[in-house]
Amino acid sequence: MIVLGIDTATSGLGVSVAGDEGIIVEMSENTGLRHSQGLLPATERALSSAGLTVSDLDAVAVTLGPGSFTSVRIGLSTAKGLCMARDLPLVGISALAARAARTPFSELPVVVWLDAKRDEVYTGTFDTSDGNPREISAETVVAPAEWLEKDPVPALFAGDGAIAYHSDIVARLGESARFAPAWTGTPCAGVVAVLGREKAIEGDTLSVGDAAPAYLRRPYAVAQREA
Repeated sequence: MIVLGIDTATSGLGVSVAGDEGIIVEMSENTGLRHSQGLLPATERALSSAGLTVSDLDAVAVTLGPGSFTSVRIGLSTAKGLCMARDLPLVGISALAARAARTPFSELPVVVWLDAKRDEVYTGTFDTSDGNPREISAETVVAPAEWLEKDPVPALFAGDGAIAYHSDIVARLGESARFAPAWTGTPCAGVVAVLGREKAIEGDTLSVGDAAPAYLRRPYAVAQREA
């Protein structure tokens, strides 16, 4: 089974192709949220590098969020378009789970923080002790100080939010806080493709028409209009 993976949850853009033996091609770009311009060309380059075309795909996997509202929507819309054009299964992957998967077999809970702006982070806690990310606590959006007030246990922190609020985490947890390398928080299209392939094989797919982004909070413009 050949699966295309798309990750547009953050300012970076990632596209990957995975098959029976794992990741075939993975490409990442720091597009600065210019995903609408770069996603389709990146997809074409990834497929070409793998010696494949869209006709060779068996499924498409995409991050549903949380992340940048516009970029998540662009990634999902592109994935839906490919699926509808070729009648392919669509698989949704959490952007937080994808980043947790980059620290497999961790003895500590993996806490992923993605910078949500407005002094908040998107966060989820995962058990990766068996090599795969298993959600321990529900994904949410929260102020770092509020999260840290809840007497957190020693953990391995990952994601750009963990970098942005590094000093706050250390001030609260001291030496019991561990930090994953910065690259683990960058686009995770390879992980998305591999996890998506596993879900597709199990039949864990989404309705292309009904699939929606997992924003965790309302877009800022909507909140401002309703204030």
